[in-house]
Amino acid sequence: MQIRTTARHFDLTDDLKNSAEKQIAKLERYFNHIIDSHLIMEMEKSRMTAELKIKVYGTVLTSKHRSFDMYDSVERVIAKMEVQLKRYKERLQDKKAKKTSALKRGTEAAAAEGESEEI
Repeated sequence: MQIRTTARHFDLTDDLKNSAEKQIAKLERYFNHIIDSHLIMEMEKSRMTAELKIKVYGTVLTSKHRSFDMYDSVERVIAKMEVQLKRYKERLQDKKAKKTSALKRGTEAAAAEGESEEI
C-alpha cells in the first residue's frame, strides 16, 4: 500500500507524519487489498481538518473529520475509515456468497432436469 500525506497551510512535523502513517498502515488488517491511501491535513484558522481517501479495488472510500487538534482529527478520520472498510468487505463477501449460491442453485436445477429427462 502506498501512503501519501499532504499538509495544507501549515508545516507538517515528522512526529505527526510518522504517527499518521503508522495508523494508516494498520488499516490493512481490516482489508488486505488497499491500493493507495492519501491523507490530506488542512489548517483553516483554528480548525484542523483531516481527510483520508483510500483506493480499493473498484472504488474510492473517503472520510473526513474537523476538530481543533490535528492528532484528534487524524485518529477520528482513521476510525471512520475502519468502519467503512469493514462495511465494504462485508458487502463484497455478501455479493460473493449470493453469486456462489446462485451458481449452486443453477447447477442443481440443471442436474435435476437431466435426471427427469432420462426417465
